[in-house]
Amino acid sequence: MRHIQDMRVRDPFILTDKENGCYYLIASDRLARTDGRPGEGVDYLRSEDLIHFEEPKAAFRPDTNFFSPHQFWAPEVHAYKGRYYLFVTTWGRWGEEPIDTGVLGEGEIRGTQIFVADEMTGPYRAWSHGPVTPRKDLTLDGTLYVAPDGKPYMIYCHEWRQIIDGTIAALPLTEDLRAAAGEPVTLFKGSDAPWATGDFVESYEDTPYHKVIYVTDGPFLFNDLSGGLCMLWSTGGEGIYTTGISRSPSGNVLGPWEQSEQALFTGDGGHAMLFHTLQGQLVLALHQPNGAPDERLRLFPARLTETGLALGPALVRG
Repeated sequence: MRHIQDMRVRDPFILTDKENGCYYLIASDRLARTDGRPGEGVDYLRSEDLIHFEEPKAAFRPDTNFFSPHQFWAPEVHAYKGRYYLFVTTWGRWGEEPIDTGVLGEGEIRGTQIFVADEMTGPYRAWSHGPVTPRKDLTLDGTLYVAPDGKPYMIYCHEWRQIIDGTIAALPLTEDLRAAAGEPVTLFKGSDAPWATGDFVESYEDTPYHKVIYVTDGPFLFNDLSGGLCMLWSTGGEGIYTTGISRSPSGNVLGPWEQSEQALFTGDGGHAMLFHTLQGQLVLALHQPNGAPDERLRLFPARLTETGLALGPALVRG
């Protein structure tokens, strides 16, 4: 068993299994393992108390022809129409067409791909043909949102490395979640939030920038008590990783979106999501701090408000 205070966890996503009285933490196996090898897929860790977690088990492993050899970021699992869909950021050389992102290597792409399984824990198999997000764009952290009319969207981040001021976009999906059903719509920029300070970056992975950049990370959507559609997302604030809320008062995923005046969490933590415990308590999960390899899973009791969310003290302190 692994204790919550001793596990490295980044970009947490937790599922509640009421039928079996337990929880599943979905994680890149690169983080779940401790042997230092490159990532090989996605794992799940089972827990009955959100404090002690069983050893990781495989939820997804690619076959030998899979284009992304060792990058599986920010995995999420969503129940949809009787099946389970794994959204995960993949990265590799896409050999079917010439693509130049201007940032990655020749022919390389990075975006969110969709996988499917009949059980929550997998095994998952490829569902979309490569990443669903636009292949010319450098994207990550796709999540599923189903509108009140039943129309599915992928909400994802267009990364700062390509556009400097990162954005969050909505991409309509086909009803079976297998492909894009239209063009993406930009919802807002990282610099739109009054609490986002940006970060000055000289260079990143041998690419010179010499600019103030704005990260956009980890979108997750929920409804507040007044019917507004809210989004958790993370960026830099006062020099550390910060999480805030954007809100569409009309409830329409296409906006317009308004930014909260103050950040929700300013303790160098982010990529947040919400889930309910077996007892019905709403809980926010995020990783803190943001620096590798010290990231840990943090859980906070939460309650919905008229315009967003309020947090209580951490359930387990690190």
